[in-house]
Amino acid sequence: MHVSNEEYMERWEAAAKKPSHVERTPAEIAAAQGTRTQEENPWETYLTDPNLTPEMESAVAEYASRVHEDSSNQTKEELCRQKEISNEVAKEYRWCTKEEYADVQMRFGRIMHRDELITKLRNECHLKVFYRQHPHADKLTLVYSDSMGMAAPQVACWVQNGYMPEYTIMGFDDHGIPLAEKYRGWRTVLLQLVIKGLLSVDLAHKVFGHADLPCSDRYNSILHGWNNRTMEKI
Repeated sequence: MHVSNEEYMERWEAAAKKPSHVERTPAEIAAAQGTRTQEENPWETYLTDPNLTPEMESAVAEYASRVHEDSSNQTKEELCRQKEISNEVAKEYRWCTKEEYADVQMRFGRIMHRDELITKLRNECHLKVFYRQHPHADKLTLVYSDSMGMAAPQVACWVQNGYMPEYTIMGFDDHGIPLAEKYRGWRTVLLQLVIKGLLSVDLAHKVFGHADLPCSDRYNSILHGWNNRTMEKI
């Protein structure tokens, strides 16, 4: 029996684990909001705080007088590198159309749980990765460390919490304009790891298999183009 995309999505969302919510009092909510809801900005009221000691006032004035030094060349180069990576990742969705993402059932492909993904990345791809909490309950932050563990952990990308479709499912407005990823596919995670130089294309194919569904053209073309670009630099 044929199932429509709408019904398929309803079944997927109904089967997903719902986050538990804790009832909070207005005072607890206000405390969690910090200074965001205050009418005055905190940096405008520091010097009028009745509890401000002369020592604290002097420290605030000294801090405000500092002149920010220009960033080092190393910092500028790293910022440029990160911008280049972000631009490459953004290309995946820059020209996507609603028609390309229309077959939702096909895009679910081989569903994978977050635990299976990170196990493969650790044990078979030998990456030092782990999850951290994400501001959104339906997402996780994937973090990595270098092989020697010398540098501070860095953010790789965000991962769909729970079960993931194979290919990302996009949300579109009434005019067919892409809004955001409704569900991130695990192949999108692989794509970002490859572009950031953490995972090779060959190893991604070996561990996770080749993408061979009709909706995998974008994924394969980006991997192919990035791989050729990398080879040209060698």
